[in-house]
Amino acid sequence: MQGLWHDLSKTAFEDRPFGKGTTMNIIRMYRSKKYLQRLVLSFSILVLLLLVVFSGTLYANAGKIILDMQREANAKVLSQIKFNVTYLNDVIQRLVMSLYYDNDIVPLMTATEDSDIFDTLTKRSRIDKFADYTPFIHSIMIYNAKTDRFLWGGDPAVQDRDAPIYANMRSLFQGTEPIPKLSMVPMSLSRDGSHADVFSIFDYDSIDYRQGESVFVLNIRPQWLFDNIKLINRLAWQENENVFILSDDGTILSPDTGTAPVDGAFKQAILAHVRQEAAEKNGYFKYSLGSKPKLVNYMDAGINGWTLISIQSYETLVSKADSLKNTSIVLTAIFLLLALLATLGIAHRLYRPLGKLVNFIRQGSDDEAGPKPPDGDELSYMSSIYQDTRNRLLSARNEQVTTRHIVRSYYIRKIITDSAAIPPAELSELIHAHKLMIEPAGPYLLGVMKLDEADGAPIETPGSDRRLLHFAIANIAQELLAQTYPSETVELKNDHLAALISVPDVSAPTLGRVQREFARIQDVIAKMYGVTFSAVLSEGIQEHRNLSDRYALSLQQARYTLVYGPQSLITPAMIRHNASDQEAALPAELEKKLAESMKSNQEEAFEKTLHKIFEFIASQHYDYMVYMALHVFILMKQVIKEMNEHRIVPLSIELADLNRKIMDSPSLDGMRLILLGVYREIHVNKRSPEQERNEILVETIRDIIGQNYADTNLSLQMIGDTMKLSPDYIGKLFKKQQGVSVAEFINDARLRQAVQYLEQGNYTINDLIERIGFGTRSNFFRLFKNKYGTTPKEYRIKRNLAE
Repeated sequence: MQGLWHDLSKTAFEDRPFGKGTTMNIIRMYRSKKYLQRLVLSFSILVLLLLVVFSGTLYANAGKIILDMQREANAKVLSQIKFNVTYLNDVIQRLVMSLYYDNDIVPLMTATEDSDIFDTLTKRSRIDKFADYTPFIHSIMIYNAKTDRFLWGGDPAVQDRDAPIYANMRSLFQGTEPIPKLSMVPMSLSRDGSHADVFSIFDYDSIDYRQGESVFVLNIRPQWLFDNIKLINRLAWQENENVFILSDDGTILSPDTGTAPVDGAFKQAILAHVRQEAAEKNGYFKYSLGSKPKLVNYMDAGINGWTLISIQSYETLVSKADSLKNTSIVLTAIFLLLALLATLGIAHRLYRPLGKLVNFIRQGSDDEAGPKPPDGDELSYMSSIYQDTRNRLLSARNEQVTTRHIVRSYYIRKIITDSAAIPPAELSELIHAHKLMIEPAGPYLLGVMKLDEADGAPIETPGSDRRLLHFAIANIAQELLAQTYPSETVELKNDHLAALISVPDVSAPTLGRVQREFARIQDVIAKMYGVTFSAVLSEGIQEHRNLSDRYALSLQQARYTLVYGPQSLITPAMIRHNASDQEAALPAELEKKLAESMKSNQEEAFEKTLHKIFEFIASQHYDYMVYMALHVFILMKQVIKEMNEHRIVPLSIELADLNRKIMDSPSLDGMRLILLGVYREIHVNKRSPEQERNEILVETIRDIIGQNYADTNLSLQMIGDTMKLSPDYIGKLFKKQQGVSVAEFINDARLRQAVQYLEQGNYTINDLIERIGFGTRSNFFRLFKNKYGTTPKEYRIKRNLAE
């Protein structure tokens, strides 16, 4: 502690004169050193919190701790008493059984009136001496049922034949209550039976006592047991006020023979609690006796239905808890003061190296070195100096790395795109100088990777995002390919990347392993970024001079993703047939089958034929593929045109933008689905000629009614004559299509027009009837009211009022 205080004094007052301004110097020091303030405050608050938590916990739980300790002590006391009582009971039972079968006792229990008196007195004398010489035996009594007499020995209180205990015994033997065998029964030597003077143990031949049976009785001095209980109680951690035995019937067996240890109400409360918790062999509870609460502990004695009871003042326990609380407060205050002094010393000792470092940095700093130190904030100042220095180093390193990466990428591009201009010696020098992960002697494999198009257009990402995707693909490809063979991956132009791989040979197993690595790269990119790319893997390249030619060839082969679709991996073997086949015309047989299946509405035949056509297109050179797909579309348009020439109602289908969709499709399979969709749209909307003719006839009837509703002669017959068709035929057709007859439709058209005249014109009812073609006034009123629920005049009045 002295060393810490010495450090504190030395840190606080070094380089400062100790005298009048010492206090101001200390305040100024702490104000200028914020980190030191934080150390002191942090340690102080931590110590304070720990002390408050621990002391508060002790203070809050002091009562419970004392109570638990006392309860455990009481349980130990009662357990010891229980052991002693049980042991005494066992000893006495063995003694009773031994005496019961003694040669001096048995004759006395079976003696008759004519037995030898001298022999009886001799045996009785022996019993008397045995009782006198045994300290805990009060007396021995033998009841001879044959002579109805008692023989005794021991204490003088039983020497008199008229002693009250004999009357008590006779009433017990002659009563109906069972007499417990080999159990201690409290017995009184007085007539009132107010208290237990002895514990009597009975023994007899039968299992349960029967009247007229001889009984051996051993009386035990209770004081011997009670003295033992008092001794154990005095040895306890906190002596109990009262310790006594409570029997099942509520009898209290206590060392204090003068007064009862508890009153009646208290005894009833104890009995009620013990009986309520009969399943528990021991326990405790709090009982308020007036203004003085008591703590009652109880334990089952295990014999004779006895319960051991100890009573203790609750106030005594509370006073001990208060004493413990007060002690904890005093110790906490003392320890807090000492801890604060120790905290100051420790904080100053920890701050000393930091203070020296801050002074060193301040002495060496200038305007160009970085930011000036803020007022007293040492850590912020050092952090700013460190950050500034680190930023400068990182900036210089990044510039160096960026320049190195640009130069490195440039030479990789040059090796791939202009390999013929690089001699072998220069290639070896470039690989060594820039630490390229390829071999100068070959053989090589070249892979070209290009992001797939989506929905007929390149992936719509901003330029920066697209560059990030290329960067991610290059890094992942470099990392995964390098696990198998040395390789370098670089971005070429803006739309594709290339991977140059050095392989030990160009055998089939090597090619297969590289292909699997490319497939793995495609899966990783798809899972991580949700985009796909296709790749072209070249054949083996033995010399570096051929890299440029194979690169140009790979770019041409990359166009065949139109055949294999997104996320494809193309090898020269897969498209060798395409490059050799120069036929550029569809077989006439396939064109004919396609047209026939369209006209005859055979979807399965159309789909199979279209599939064969696109299989044929997929086998052609890339330059002819889009052209042939457009040719199939033009053929389908021509078939649709021919079909419309023989239809009353032409097929309604939009074909204007399908050229663009086909040309923008990223795969032949997508083109095929577009054309298949055209076919299905045609035949979903297509109706039979009969349906089209019926619709035209119904529409013509509606037009005739709409133009001639004011003609009073308008009828089904007139419409049939006009259309040169049978009235019955057109009537049935109209009702089937419209759900109403021609006459009902005519009346409905006239009524709608009547409502329009009533709402918008000032015609009279008669003028209105004449204008809409009703022949009679009554027919008009009847039909109007059936449809609108009111007369025309009322309808007009309601409309005018509503407006």
